[in-house]
Amino acid sequence: MYDNIVETLMLECGWDTTNFLVVSKNVFDPFIYYSHSLPLLVSLTIGFFVLYKNPKQLLARILFTITTLFSLWVFFDLILWATDKPDYTIFFWSIVNLIEPLIYAASLYFIQVFIKNRDTSLKSKMLVLAPLVPFILLGSTKFALLGYDLTNCNREAIEGPLTHFSYIVEIFYTLWIVLFAMESYRRVKERVVRLQIITITIGIILFLLTFSFGNIVGSITDDWRIPQWGIFGMPIFIAFLSYLIVKYRTFDIKLIATQALAVAISILVGSQFFFIDAFGNLILNGVTLFTSVVGGILLVRSVRFEIEAKERERDQRQRIEHLAENLKSANESLQQLNKQKTEFVSFASHQLRGPLTPIKGYAESILEGDFGKISEDVRKAAQIIFDSTTTLAQVVDDYLNVTRIELGKLKFDFVEFNFKDTVQMVVDQMRPSIEKKGLKFNVEIDPGFNYQLRGDKEKLNNQVIANLIDNSFKYTSSGEIRVSLSEVGEKIRFSVKDTGVGISKETISQLFSKFKRATNANKANIHGTGLGLFIAKEIVNAHKGKIWAESDGEGRGSEFIVELPKNNI
Repeated sequence: MYDNIVETLMLECGWDTTNFLVVSKNVFDPFIYYSHSLPLLVSLTIGFFVLYKNPKQLLARILFTITTLFSLWVFFDLILWATDKPDYTIFFWSIVNLIEPLIYAASLYFIQVFIKNRDTSLKSKMLVLAPLVPFILLGSTKFALLGYDLTNCNREAIEGPLTHFSYIVEIFYTLWIVLFAMESYRRVKERVVRLQIITITIGIILFLLTFSFGNIVGSITDDWRIPQWGIFGMPIFIAFLSYLIVKYRTFDIKLIATQALAVAISILVGSQFFFIDAFGNLILNGVTLFTSVVGGILLVRSVRFEIEAKERERDQRQRIEHLAENLKSANESLQQLNKQKTEFVSFASHQLRGPLTPIKGYAESILEGDFGKISEDVRKAAQIIFDSTTTLAQVVDDYLNVTRIELGKLKFDFVEFNFKDTVQMVVDQMRPSIEKKGLKFNVEIDPGFNYQLRGDKEKLNNQVIANLIDNSFKYTSSGEIRVSLSEVGEKIRFSVKDTGVGISKETISQLFSKFKRATNANKANIHGTGLGLFIAKEIVNAHKGKIWAESDGEGRGSEFIVELPKNNI
């Protein structure tokens, strides 16, 4: 059957014949059977129970795949310890080398689905599987195994470069798991979810590190007794998974699965007494049995308590769901009332706008002398009427714009125009009033850029540019107002900076909400409505731009910045 060299080696080494693939005196230490059989049975028990209770759940299927792959690896590895046949060694060694990276890939897929609570995309699956392609294509070639080692009696294969490359792939998968878990932990805020991420990640990493540690050390030191301890990494992972089952009910195994697991482990550990010869191993197995029984009892009690608590929670949840339905109905009524309120405000604003126009017009005519010469007292009264109606008209316009925004009826007229010309026009209109107040008014417009964009010229003019400059004018009693216009990449940046009342850090994040003003705003201007910046933000958003405010605090001035993309439509 074998050539003369192999038969001579088999005869000289005195290898024992193998029965049932794994029963042989070639396995010189009973601990090897213990280290293989316990993790194999534990992992299969958990895997089958999870799949049985949750056959349609993706996480259950992935976990079953991991436990099955690991069980196959353990069984095939035990065959390598026992077999006396070189062809068996080559075949099962190749399979073991293929299964190892598959376990790592499945573990990465498991933690991705666990944390995301849904399946990953096809692109993500392809990325996870990509490092496995060399093993699938070259696993049966000399890149994986160079041949059978005929120089000693260790019954080993000579590993090729692909086997050593698998260590790099395993490290790559482990780092991927750690980085993915860290990023997911950073994104979520819920304490319970964060604890789940930490627990499942620690369990998987402990399993993979102990698993790979044994193989790497064995390859380097040529002492393959060490990897036997690494196989116990799987029960560590199962222990963490059991904690998740009890704490979070990640899988719906419930009490029967936990009881079955506890009994299976106790029976398995107890059965080892029939194979133990050394007194030290006897003590070790006794301690392990005692720990397994006590741990199983505590685990079953914890699950029973958890189930009873869940039943109480279910009754409470039903009451909460009933209350939620009532709240939903009340919320719908409130939304309807809010819509009616918005429509009423819109109607009332329209009604107010009508009489304001002639009042303002007649006051302006009186001031310009259209009705003849007037006394100074009349002029002062007319000026007060004109200023008051102007302020009230602005308030009415703000309310009308807000109601249009809330009803989705704010219309835009997008045209091509030069934003620089619009800014310059507003600056020229407002300069006299600003300088009359004693403020320095500096305008910095970089002339070397193209400021053409597509937008609603009137709304950007009145509700954004003029509004921001006017705000600085109203809230700055002394010092300077600086307007700047520049190009930043593919965006046009407009900013207004002043030395006015400033904004606190607590207020600045809410400044662009409805009816929100700086805490010290009333001291400088009592007529503000808190709507101007909200409207400006909605208009800028409609142009696919952004607007924000910056300030070092109250009394230290502020800066409002607008960025508009050139190609925004």
